[in-house]
Amino acid sequence: MSTKLRAVRKEEKAQLRAMLSTYLAELHQCGDVEIDYPFFDSYWTDDDRWPYFIENDEKPVGFILVNTWPPSGKDTDFVIAEFYVLPDFRGAGIGKGAFAGLLKRHPGIWELGVMTGNDAARQFWERTITSVEVTDIERLVREDELIYRFATMT
Repeated sequence: MSTKLRAVRKEEKAQLRAMLSTYLAELHQCGDVEIDYPFFDSYWTDDDRWPYFIENDEKPVGFILVNTWPPSGKDTDFVIAEFYVLPDFRGAGIGKGAFAGLLKRHPGIWELGVMTGNDAARQFWERTITSVEVTDIERLVREDELIYRFATMT
């Protein structure tokens, strides 16, 4: 089983959009989410946004959307805006592998936010962030979101 990240090409937008819609419907069970996702097309036009497929054996099994808009308002290099692994592929280390690969690709200061009602995501990030080589881990509570801040060790 081989996990890797691959930039989503413009001609693959429909495939990513379908996966994003499934993710947002799942996330909606934890609280209010914007189903329309107004910044979707910006991932192919803005220099400070990166869309990735998470691939397992060369097939997309999830995605990561990265940008530079920190939910905390603090100085940050990168933000995981969205992170999703298809349900059939969870629990196999694919998410952790994708996260580790992402940090190697983009070293710096990171943030990601988790809706307070999303216990599964909070548990995943607690395990995953502390299992890879990062430092200066902070947890900030803002309104209905838990924000993780950390820095890569490279």
